Amino acid sequence: MGGRDARRKPGRLRIGALSGAARAHPTRLRLGLLFALSLIAGIALASPIEKHIADWTNYDLGLLEQMAIQGNSRLSFAEIATTTGIRRGTPLTSIDVAAVERSLLAQPWIREADVLRLPPSTLLIRVEERVPRAVLVPRGRNSPAAAPRLIDAGGHLFAAALEDQSLPRLIGGGALASDEKHPVLLTGLALFDQLQAPEFADLRGPEGDLQVYLPVRSSSEGWVVRGSIDVVLGQRDLRPRIRRLAGVILSDKAMGALGDRRLEVDLRFADQAVLRRAKNTEKRRGGRS
Repeated sequence: MGGRDARRKPGRLRIGALSGAARAHPTRLRLGLLFALSLIAGIALASPIEKHIADWTNYDLGLLEQMAIQGNSRLSFAEIATTTGIRRGTPLTSIDVAAVERSLLAQPWIREADVLRLPPSTLLIRVEERVPRAVLVPRGRNSPAAAPRLIDAGGHLFAAALEDQSLPRLIGGGALASDEKHPVLLTGLALFDQLQAPEFADLRGPEGDLQVYLPVRSSSEGWVVRGSIDVVLGQRDLRPRIRRLAGVILSDKAMGALGDRRLEVDLRFADQAVLRRAKNTEKRRGGRS
């Protein structure tokens, strides 16, 4: 009995249940608690925690044996590990944490990244991925920016593939640089939010689609909304014009003014809505804004 117990290997350190061997070793106990807390807290204080770990262990960092990744859902473990450029067996002391974070942030889907070295052989990575709010689609078939790009809630534009047809579509913006925030995109997202109100339900097309066109510099039409009807909003005072649009949509007389012909509502003129037959063309018209 005693001999068999003597041959047993010391218990491993586990999150949530520390073995007797860990309890008997103060440094291992501290590391276990810190590792568990880092997983729970999302290593928001990565650098200070790493400093204390290093102090307790006399900078006893070995070779990288495992990589732990938190917060990823769209990106796979392999994609993130490859982005770091770090291979197993790399000395932890040689890993530049700031450089790894910069590499991760260069990935379009990653919004935030924190990297922590955990003695003796673990690299812990926490990422926060971007959540797309809309798709930016180039205007016209011959646009140089051929591929649609995604927009997150902060107006950050990034190039990434996403098969989600339900996202709102902003049209234009071919000259906008990727991997940057753009105020014009925030305005477009705000317009979409306003148009979600119940009074705009009839504005959506037969398939429930609604498109918002970004302003074109050479035109005074400004913002244009296209759904079951076309709406010209101009450049400024968008919120009161959207409220005026609600009144037009709720007016059966106004909506039936042109019969079966497609309707365009021009709201650029003070306190009135001009109704006309819509044009089936991408060509922009001049006028007051």
